[in-house]
Amino acid sequence: MRDGVAGLLLRAGDAAGGRVRRGLSIAERSVLAPVFQDGLDLDEIVVVPGRAGLLGLSPRPVTLGTTIHLKGHTSPGLLVHEAVHVWQFRRLGARYVLDAIRAQYSRTGYDWRAAGTDRFDGLNLEAQAQFVQDLRTTPAVGKDYPALAADALASVRTPSTPSTR
Repeated sequence: MRDGVAGLLLRAGDAAGGRVRRGLSIAERSVLAPVFQDGLDLDEIVVVPGRAGLLGLSPRPVTLGTTIHLKGHTSPGLLVHEAVHVWQFRRLGARYVLDAIRAQYSRTGYDWRAAGTDRFDGLNLEAQAQFVQDLRTTPAVGKDYPALAADALASVRTPSTPSTR
């Protein structure tokens, strides 16, 4: 049931998304490649740089499947955060959408420190994305949380077979 609802959300979001779509720029690839290495196929990522149709109701970027709706945001850290959601989609399929929404409203939300774990899979989906973003933007995070950093990077750098959607 959850996969079916999430799949509908993906299709609706894609249909209502922005008109201008493109692949990653060279600059965006240079941000993502060192983080994900072979763990994410950067060629499959689609970027909607501006308004995102109905998805534009919220000012925050949104990732649905392999499409990142940036809504005018250009921060490298934010791009990494949203690319983690693409990585999650490749592993979990469409159900990641509902899991990520649930995580946004959970007790810990984006706060990976509140989870109190050194295991990347012990974080909710938004906390995973936020941790990798923080790891990219704040080098001290890797030094202060070496076990979690090592586990996170090993996770996002491991290639996987595409999930069923």
